[in-house]
Amino acid sequence: MPDILAIVSKAIFERDAHVDGELVGPGDVWPVDRYNSAHKTFQALEDGGRIFLVTVRPPNEQLWFVGVVDQPEFDGSAWVSKSENEFPVTDITSLRKTIEFESGKGMSQDRGTLGMSLQTPRALTEEDADQILEAVEGPSSPSVPPPSGERPSSPKPKAKSPPPKVRKKPKAVAAAKPARVIGGKYQIVRQLGRGGMGVVYEALHIGTGRRVALKEIIGSDLAKERKLVERFHREARATGSIDTRHIAMVLDTGNDPDTGNPFLVMELLAGEDVQQLIDRVGPLGEALALKIVAQACTGLGRAHAAGVIHRDIKPANLFLARRDEELVVTLLDFGVARVKQELTTESFTLTSTGLMLGTPLYMSPEQVVGAKDLDHRTDLWALGVVLYELLAGTTPYTDHETLGALLVAICSKPAKPLRELVPAASAATEAITARALALDPTKRYQHADELLADLRAAIGPASLAIDHSMLPGSLKGLKSNEAFAATSPSKPD
Repeated sequence: MPDILAIVSKAIFERDAHVDGELVGPGDVWPVDRYNSAHKTFQALEDGGRIFLVTVRPPNEQLWFVGVVDQPEFDGSAWVSKSENEFPVTDITSLRKTIEFESGKGMSQDRGTLGMSLQTPRALTEEDADQILEAVEGPSSPSVPPPSGERPSSPKPKAKSPPPKVRKKPKAVAAAKPARVIGGKYQIVRQLGRGGMGVVYEALHIGTGRRVALKEIIGSDLAKERKLVERFHREARATGSIDTRHIAMVLDTGNDPDTGNPFLVMELLAGEDVQQLIDRVGPLGEALALKIVAQACTGLGRAHAAGVIHRDIKPANLFLARRDEELVVTLLDFGVARVKQELTTESFTLTSTGLMLGTPLYMSPEQVVGAKDLDHRTDLWALGVVLYELLAGTTPYTDHETLGALLVAICSKPAKPLRELVPAASAATEAITARALALDPTKRYQHADELLADLRAAIGPASLAIDHSMLPGSLKGLKSNEAFAATSPSKPD
């Protein structure tokens, strides 16, 4: 019987999920017995099954399991169970990277997009359901009972724990098929990450044995658009010609003859991206935040001078690469956002493949409205959002719950002044974020060099260099997070 994961919006959860007048939280039980939806995905429940309910909690996008609607029947507007949920609300954020769904696709890992990516109900695998229930009640928890039996009023005693289940490896893990070769010369070693359009692998060049990062662009729509594929390769080559260590070195591009999918090959970096850093430690000190953004601005300035616009600047695309004793901010994913834009020009929606015009929380007003003359100032806006987030721990428009409300706010509502959230921030840094986030592009920074000059002035006499001692805690996960390159000699600024 099918299991389906469905999201309960923040607004509905906070309106309806109350017991004795108090909003339920982790450890409490929400006696919900229905889910209002006529989505075709739920038609699979006509022969029985269950709906796993989750909600996304701001500001850090925690994923809460909030209950199960067991063996529901459709009453014309909602799927209703004969019994109320008795499972406790549980934080299952740690499962975001392990739930794969029957489609083989995992949950979105991009900040600000998890709730939107789950708006479409998803069919769970048996392994998905098992790990959710184990997270809720432990490995010895009883399964949800079949419809013919009444749920006991109290949990069954856990006299003996059943033997641990042997789970299959996730379908999307590249290590399951170590012999796969892309482009006739790159043997896949393991999967490093997955996004809306592509999968990043660690790979070995068969001829030289060099370890590289290979990004395979996936999506049948792209394979049908020869002009877009040509543009992707052209922009990748243009990016590869930019001489700076602040942009990941592009080593090769091509199309895999077996799948037709375009791919690009980059140097393999060791370190962690800035999104991982702020997820790990929270808001950063002003000196470190300014240096991270200043180094990113240096790379953007070189790209803009070469006529290349990134279009998807966000913390996950700023990588803190370990180069000798120094950490160098390196920009990732040039060229990919332009293809996303062309693929979604006709309809600005979050589709089942996750394609969109950039990442919404970091999009400029002109990018939101789909301006055809989009220029480099959209990148400077996004970099302003990144600086704001590094200091405040939140983006300027995080509090908007729906995609529509978010886009309207970006186009019409000035960002709240930084020092309202971070009183200790300097006036100079607040002025930088205010100018970078001007709604009118003509009042924004006009060139990366202008922004960089103000960042340098705010930093003071210190250099832009970042060493390990500046990071809160240690650079955890250095080996497991090797994601894009440090095997090549460092490039000059």
